[in-house]
Amino acid sequence: MTPLLSAQRLTKHFAVRHGGVFGRVRGLLRAVDDVDFEVAASETLGLVGESGCGKSTVGRMLLRLIEPTAGSIVFEGEDLLALQSEALRAKRRHLQIIFQDPYGALNPRMTVEDIIKEPIEIHGTLDGRSASRRVAELLDRVGLSPAHARRYPHEFSGGQRQRIGIARALALNPRFIVCDEPVSALDVSIQAQIVNLLQDLQDEMGLAYLFIAHDLGVVKHISDRVAVMYLGKIVEIAEKRSLYAEPLHPYTQALIAAVPEPKPRAGRRRSAISGEIPSALNPPRGCRFHTRCPHVMPICRELEPAVAEPKPGHRVACHLYPAAAAAAPTAATA
Repeated sequence: MTPLLSAQRLTKHFAVRHGGVFGRVRGLLRAVDDVDFEVAASETLGLVGESGCGKSTVGRMLLRLIEPTAGSIVFEGEDLLALQSEALRAKRRHLQIIFQDPYGALNPRMTVEDIIKEPIEIHGTLDGRSASRRVAELLDRVGLSPAHARRYPHEFSGGQRQRIGIARALALNPRFIVCDEPVSALDVSIQAQIVNLLQDLQDEMGLAYLFIAHDLGVVKHISDRVAVMYLGKIVEIAEKRSLYAEPLHPYTQALIAAVPEPKPRAGRRRSAISGEIPSALNPPRGCRFHTRCPHVMPICRELEPAVAEPKPGHRVACHLYPAAAAAAPTAATA
């Protein structure tokens, strides 16, 4: 089946300058390196990892809010990186984003109606009363009263503001939405409401999500498949049941072992990660996780692991698996 969206060898390096914007380049921050993944129509792909691993950069590159250094992003058969401004603007109707911060993502000088109506007016899909009716429909759909359309963002709670952000993302009937940690700034009880809302919208509208998060419990609840990032690389990707039941990469094993259990099993052993995450300015040679891995081998310090598929649909970049160790060294993507 042809994926709705496919990213191939997606890369973003930021120039780090000495002495300000116009200073000499002293290095490259390798935020994302050779990342491969795909998202099917109506699917949710969870993207997890530690803070600073490149998750949000990936999401923003998909919408070209950040321009990639290299790679391709194919959406509905078209490479988004090859599109010029007008063609890209038309395609962006179908790709939207929900931001992490419900306080900073809304213009405090605009009413809720103006915030939600803005993309409609920019793309010229509706006008006048039709646009206002559309705003009322969207507010009702996300659980807010249409009577509140004339209010300003500061008059709403954090959960309500996130609902406004969701309504804005839905305004143009998109097919794919990047959810950039949409519940991490909210109380736990509100998180559940927002996640349930996103699932209901997906069922009704056939939406596809890239759901970025660091909370593996939330990701397990909402995702169909999960990709795990470490220091700019995707190290493992699999259907969620397979990944949570039998994680293959040592980093994934440690992440899942750290998730609290309501009723911990007797004799359960935790796989702890020692040390600090290396700098993306100077990532380790070979496998980027080898400086913290409990199973490190000499080859890990020298060669970057290729991608193995020990089980159908379950891919991992680790020298512990013969298919990966035997392959020629390539980028640790999944």
